[in-house]
Amino acid sequence: MITEDYCSYEVAKLLKEKGFDEECSYRYVAEPDYKVPEFVHSPIGKGSRYIYSAPTHQMAMKWLREDKHIFIKIKKSPNTFLYGVSIMKDCSRYYPIIPNVYNTYEEAVEAALKYCLEDLI
Repeated sequence: MITEDYCSYEVAKLLKEKGFDEECSYRYVAEPDYKVPEFVHSPIGKGSRYIYSAPTHQMAMKWLREDKHIFIKIKKSPNTFLYGVSIMKDCSRYYPIIPNVYNTYEEAVEAALKYCLEDLI
C-alpha cells in the first residue's frame, strides 16, 4: 500500500519559521508541557504558536520550488540501494548535502528539506 510521507516535526517548525502558511490536512500540536508533539488530522488552527502545518514531502518541495526558487532532486545511485541529493537555487548554483547518500528516498527528502530551510533561506 502506498502512503503519504509527511514532514517531520523539526522540518514543520522550520517551514513555519520560513513563512510556509499553506493549509494541510495534518498538523503537529506541541503545547509547552508536551514531551512529544501530537500529529493530528484536522485543519490548521490559526493563532497558536504551538501548531505547525504538517505538509507532505511533495508539498514542502513544491513550496520551496515555487516560492524560494530552490529545486531538490533525489536520485537513486546506480547499482546500489542508496539515494543522493542535489539542490539548485535560483537555477544556477548547486549545493552539496553531507552525507551525500541516504538509505531511503524519504530520508534523502527530509535531509534536503532541512538543509534548504536551515542553510539556504
